[in-house]
Amino acid sequence: MNLRRFPRTFWAANTIELFERIAYYGMNIILAIYLTRRVGYGTEAAISITGLFISSLYLLPVPAGAISDTIGFRKGLLIAFSLLAAGYGALGAFPAKGTVIVSLALIAIGGAFVKPVISGTVKKTSPGDLSRIGFSIFYMMVNVGGFTGKIIAKALRQDLGRWLSQSNYTAVQDWVHAKVPPFAVTPEIVQRAAGQNPPMTGEAFVEMLKWQGFGMQAICFFSMATALVALLFAVLVYREPDRSGEPVRSTKQTFADMIRALADWRFMTFILIFAGFDLMFWQLYLSMPLYIVRHISERAPMEQIVAINPGMIILFQMPVAWAVRKMKPLGAMALGMGISTFAMVLLALVPTLPGVCLSIAVFAIGEMIFAPRFFDYVSGMAPKGKVGLYLGYSYLRSFFANLIGGPLSGYLAGRYVSETGMREPYRMWLTFAAIGVVALLALFVYNRFVGNGAAAEERAV
Repeated sequence: MNLRRFPRTFWAANTIELFERIAYYGMNIILAIYLTRRVGYGTEAAISITGLFISSLYLLPVPAGAISDTIGFRKGLLIAFSLLAAGYGALGAFPAKGTVIVSLALIAIGGAFVKPVISGTVKKTSPGDLSRIGFSIFYMMVNVGGFTGKIIAKALRQDLGRWLSQSNYTAVQDWVHAKVPPFAVTPEIVQRAAGQNPPMTGEAFVEMLKWQGFGMQAICFFSMATALVALLFAVLVYREPDRSGEPVRSTKQTFADMIRALADWRFMTFILIFAGFDLMFWQLYLSMPLYIVRHISERAPMEQIVAINPGMIILFQMPVAWAVRKMKPLGAMALGMGISTFAMVLLALVPTLPGVCLSIAVFAIGEMIFAPRFFDYVSGMAPKGKVGLYLGYSYLRSFFANLIGGPLSGYLAGRYVSETGMREPYRMWLTFAAIGVVALLALFVYNRFVGNGAAAEERAV
């Protein structure tokens, strides 16, 4: 394998993807906490907003991809990272209920341009016999970015404030004490402080929460800076890939194709089944952050704990893929879903820090088995000439998962993982496990009555 055969634009696109993922995952891992503690939303509203924000990132790429095809990939990237930088910056600068919605909308629109443009560039710039290697490099960049973003977010949320509180930067300290909530030691604060391990005084607990609130704003500004670096790469290094001879699809044609794909009942049934898997996966960003800081410990390195997921994928994706290489796609997907569902059960049974770490690691194994075979199966069930279309719309499973999972997760976390009072997190995790079981049973029914025979029939159309 000669990596020098990949052109400069291929490496520029992957570098841009790396920075975009660092910015996104650094912000997204703390978003639900930021919306509750710094902005002032309740638990249900904060998680619902987070879920709707994520779901939009898997629907908006449809029109954004069509627009980028028309105006060019490079212009699409310039629009994307201009909006992303503005959105991240506004999210950190204006932590108020109205303005954060506008900020998240800018981030969602900007992110929608990145997905089709970068994956399209990887496809167009990978030599024909190295296309699988090209997408493997792309997938590695996604996970390295996800891992790195979380590690940096932990340092900014917890360690930066600890260092600044002991520094000589009195102006920063005065601003944090005056501007960042909480502003008083309330009975609720005292109760939460006493529940820490080891217990804290109310005053020390307030001090810690203030600096963590400041750190979360710093994460938003870090994501803005990272988006600006990506924008610089797009301006100086990225070049429009050669798309000569390639038909340009209009937005109208794109939506017509989307409607035809949505009318394919076999495909949509398949997508809805696996939305159940994604609903479990996205709990890493919806309910998991609040669960860790509320039920495990405010001092827990939440971001590093969740980073176990991409870290496992970086280290073990290839060995796991090799181990299940002889399994049929539906069998491998069922195994992956079963393992990930078991991870939800583990969270319910072992509500401790080691239990959370173990559960996330187990879930990652299921994800590594599931994800590659999912795309393999989708490409196999697509009609002739529509493999790219079906692969693109396969991400609708994440749209449906967050559209439903956001409000559901908000309700469950608000009821069973409240900041004070009695907590029953096992009820929340068992609910998600039950959704996984239902999805798994639906997959077996699908395989029995639809399965590979119908997929083969569909490809012949």
